[in-house]
This record gives sequence, C-alpha cells and structure tokens, in this order.
Amino acid sequence: MSQTINGKTTTKAKPSSTSKSPIIIRQARLWEGYRIGEIAAKTYYDTPLTNFLAPYREKYPADYLRAFTERSQARLFNPRFITFVACEASNPSYAIGYASFLRLGDDEGAKKHLASRKSLWLWALSWLFWAYCKVLEFAIGDKSAEPKATAEFRSLGASDDEKYWNNVPERKNRWHAGSVVVGTEFQGRGIGKQLMAEVIRRAESEGVCVGLEASGPGEYMYRSVGFQLLGRFNDRSQVIDKGSVGGIMMWTPSSWETKQSHQEK
Repeated sequence: MSQTINGKTTTKAKPSSTSKSPIIIRQARLWEGYRIGEIAAKTYYDTPLTNFLAPYREKYPADYLRAFTERSQARLFNPRFITFVACEASNPSYAIGYASFLRLGDDEGAKKHLASRKSLWLWALSWLFWAYCKVLEFAIGDKSAEPKATAEFRSLGASDDEKYWNNVPERKNRWHAGSVVVGTEFQGRGIGKQLMAEVIRRAESEGVCVGLEASGPGEYMYRSVGFQLLGRFNDRSQVIDKGSVGGIMMWTPSSWETKQSHQEK
C-alpha cells in the first residue's frame, strides 16, 4: 500500500486506523529513525510551533521530513536517550507512535542507564551519523526552516530550563520526555499512556522525577498519568499553543512523597 506524507510517496504497509489489534510497546531498533521521524513530521505538520519554525515546509517537503528523521536517528544513537515505539500486535514491525526519553544527571540510575547503552560500535555509528548530518547541513541546509525562528525558540526555552530544572537541585537527576507522538489516525486508543508508562516505571524504581514540556492537547493526557503543572510557558506560549494551555510539567516518584510526609511530621 502506498502513502504520501508531506509530498513524499512511500510503499510501506500501513495498518488500518480502525483495527482492533492490541497495542504492544517495544524498544525502538537502531534503524527505525526514518519511520519515527515520519510519524513526527506528519503529526506536527499543521501545529502552531511548526508554522513558526518551518514556514517553508510546503515548498521544501524533503527538507522538512529530513530534519525530523535526522533528529530521530540521532536520538537512537545517543546513549542518554531511550526510545520506545508503539505497534499493533498484528504488525509489530510498523511503528504507529513513539516516545523518546532522555536520562539526565549523574546518579546511580543515570550511570546504570549509560552503562547499558554505551559501546564502541554505537559510539562509532553516532560519530559517523553526526559527520553525515554536518556534511548535509553544510551542503544543502534545511530550506523548510526559518533560522531566526529556531534561534528565538531555543533562547526562550533556555529561560524555562533555568527556572524549572537547572536551578532546582533535586530535579537535576531525572528522565525528560524529548517527544511523545502518536500518529493522528491511531490516537484515542490510550497509546500515549502506554508509552509514558515505560518511563514512569523506570523513574519510580530510580527515585527520580520525569519532566516534559506539554502542548495544549498533550496536557490532559499527562495529567491523567500523574503529571502536575509546574508553570505555563513564558513567551513560547504564543509559538507553541497560541497562549491557550500547555506548559512545564513534572511527575514525581512515591519516594519523594514519603520523604515530604516525614519532613512535615
């Protein structure tokens, strides 16, 4: 079955959105960066943030898609990241959603995670892929994006990072959700919650929090799995969700609640 995504036609088999096949969650394979980026590029295509960062994507669809696939593949090579994909049991090789989580800090949990991911061949692949991306960036760049908008967005994000994460010592060691995306036609089946359960289990066992930046549509789902809002975005709100809802959110392990209860006594 062929499909067209942002002007690019592929021939990969696509599961039916009306399928009742059970959902399975598995760790992403190293070569799945293209499919993961494809999901993100399609799902985010008409969002306010994409309108701001990639205003020329309609004219340069290949550049737009490549930017997502390169980021997704880079995360698969980065030892601090772990990525999970959601698939239907009837087609377990075809991802319909994904979540990438970054382990920050230098506590025992972080060291254990890094030890399980570090290897010479993974380092070599990561370096080669980095070099490949740099060559492409120098040779052709990303014509779908607006560089000034990207720089502005990163600058605005840095102030939120300082306020909610970098200046709070107990949040230094944490898991952070880089992105959690479910293909539009597969939403409403609890897939996002199943993906988040993977990082919540790890964070609970390690006694660390989980942080993320939620869009308006994502805020309700994150609240439903125990996240609390730390604060609304600063000036980024006009870019991410036009000032409606969304913001910086955090999930805390039960060990934190126990510790706070003892301190109150």
